[in-house]
Amino acid sequence: MAKVSFYVDGFNLYHAISKLQRPELKWLNLRVLAASFLEKHDTLVDVTYFTAPMVWNADKYQRHRAYIAALIAQRVAVVESRFLKRKKYCNGFSRYCDFYEEKQTDVAFAVRVLTDAHLGLMDRAILVTADSDQIPLVRQLVDCFPTLAVHIAAPPGRMREARDLCNAASHRSEISEGRLATCLLPRNVTDESGRVVARCPVSYLPSKRPQ
Repeated sequence: MAKVSFYVDGFNLYHAISKLQRPELKWLNLRVLAASFLEKHDTLVDVTYFTAPMVWNADKYQRHRAYIAALIAQRVAVVESRFLKRKKYCNGFSRYCDFYEEKQTDVAFAVRVLTDAHLGLMDRAILVTADSDQIPLVRQLVDCFPTLAVHIAAPPGRMREARDLCNAASHRSEISEGRLATCLLPRNVTDESGRVVARCPVSYLPSKRPQ
């Protein structure tokens, strides 16, 4: 019996899903997705989602807050970082423009996984990312914790992009579009008391979907 921890690079997964042009897949139940990777007699220790809300875009921020509330109701730990606004030269406008850069998320991801490994919290770590910046993390895990199985679960369509990252790990797979479709949240998400804490954004609703 293995103890399994599941770590999700939120934007890496989100952008991969966006390319599928199936917005309903964004309303994803990460705990159910994590459970779909378990083998017989495995125990899911925790699911952690790393993200940074886009505070400057009201519509995206509102959808993101609804999703975070839904995940928390499903006992998913949420680690929030932030975006930093910077002035950069924009060739399109021939002037300096405001750009937003995601900060701290990659570091928060690596620190959490390494900390959990040092505490001996899991026998298998599943990392949902295709970000090559996490190659040093994976190499450190493999070198320092030889009994720890490190599994890269690449977001859909990003297996080639994650090739070097996967080569550093002990296990690899690509999350399929079909797997995502079986792991969606209900339209209305409730907490343990039955109170509705989040509703699926209208833009994520397909033409037909069970209530």
